[in-house]
Amino acid sequence: MALCPHCQNALPEATVRYCPHCGSDLAPTGVVFTPPPIPAGASASAGGEPGGVPWEGRGRLGILDALFETTREVLASPAWFFRRMPKSGGIGAPLGYAVLVGWVGLVAASFYQAILHSVGGPSWPFFVERPEWAGAIAVIEGWLGFVVQAIFAPVFITIGVFIGAGIFHLMLLLLGAARRDFEATFRVTSYAQATAVLLLIPFCGQLVATVWAIVLYVIGLAEVHETSRGRAAAAVLLPLLLICCCCGAVLAVLLAGGLAAFLSQLG
Repeated sequence: MALCPHCQNALPEATVRYCPHCGSDLAPTGVVFTPPPIPAGASASAGGEPGGVPWEGRGRLGILDALFETTREVLASPAWFFRRMPKSGGIGAPLGYAVLVGWVGLVAASFYQAILHSVGGPSWPFFVERPEWAGAIAVIEGWLGFVVQAIFAPVFITIGVFIGAGIFHLMLLLLGAARRDFEATFRVTSYAQATAVLLLIPFCGQLVATVWAIVLYVIGLAEVHETSRGRAAAAVLLPLLLICCCCGAVLAVLLAGGLAAFLSQLG
């Protein structure tokens, strides 16, 4: 049984170019490898080699080319991308990608929202009947939100990626589907932020990005943790279902309390 000279983990029977555990290049060690087939429409990355992530080879490719190639591969060939993605190697590069792509998407979405507020008026009902204030409040509300998003979006994205990865990994552990450590889950969550570029689509981009992000989470977790897509889907969707149930329960309690108060006044 061959061992990776870098992380000392067992290598699969099939010959590979990159260690599936640490992502290290095995070519310098003399290990014979067979490049995996590249799907139609997907290009070799990270310097033209059939392994790794373009973004993590940005020193050779350039930031813009690496950003474009990584985003294209994640959106167009997610199963292939996550299957060959190194499962370790640090969280800095994936997080940097998530922050950069996410910032572009959030700023674009905030810009469209600001325009919508400027045209449609404020969202606060109090000012609907105060036309002398409505226009000014709408502009302030919309563009203030845009400025806040532009400044603090990196913080929001970073927190969101850590929380999302933590929830996904916890669910995988509970479902007995976690074959790798938290870092692998974090890398999937980070690169799945490629869907943020869909927020550049005016108004409907949010819905498209949300749906495709869920699909990417399921595919990525299934490929990285070598589990079924059913379990991966459960890890992604069960927290959403739980949140919906909690919100529904709170709403039901509030409605019941309001109804009880109304009936007591009638009595």
